[in-house]
Amino acid sequence: MDLNTNYFTLFGLPVGFHLDEAVLQPLWRELQRQFHPDRHARDDAAGQRQSMQMASHINMAHDVLRDPVKRARYLLELAGHGIDSERSTVADTDFLMAQMELREQLDDAVAEHEIAAIEAEAQDWLDNLLREFPLDYAGQDWLEAADTLRKMQFMTRLLGEIRTRRDRL
Repeated sequence: MDLNTNYFTLFGLPVGFHLDEAVLQPLWRELQRQFHPDRHARDDAAGQRQSMQMASHINMAHDVLRDPVKRARYLLELAGHGIDSERSTVADTDFLMAQMELREQLDDAVAEHEIAAIEAEAQDWLDNLLREFPLDYAGQDWLEAADTLRKMQFMTRLLGEIRTRRDRL
């Protein structure tokens, strides 16, 4: 096992969008136990460095695999169809208008129930996108999968903003 091992292989999991976190967690804990730097304190400097790098790689892999949006991005990268989220944008004007409308509603919301309704709608959007991505991916419709991922990222950011707003009330 090395630092170039893809995240799915690292955990002995099949490459794919659907992943059972109940399976991932114990695998992560076992790998962390094996490669924890404290277990390699008596190794030479190169061995200690490799242990730290592997522990970091394992943590990064765990972080990516347990988050569906990060996992979708990683799957596209593995398939050679990664996206540059800074330079690419969603072309679906209906989606963009709906997302802008939700943001405007959020800006105008003053009551907890208003924010909760906006959050529910945004979560519904994200849930639908999370069902759509694996279909795009399995069908190797890379352009659609990338567009779905961008939409997932938009909705994830919006949900973060909603939660921040709710916490401020």
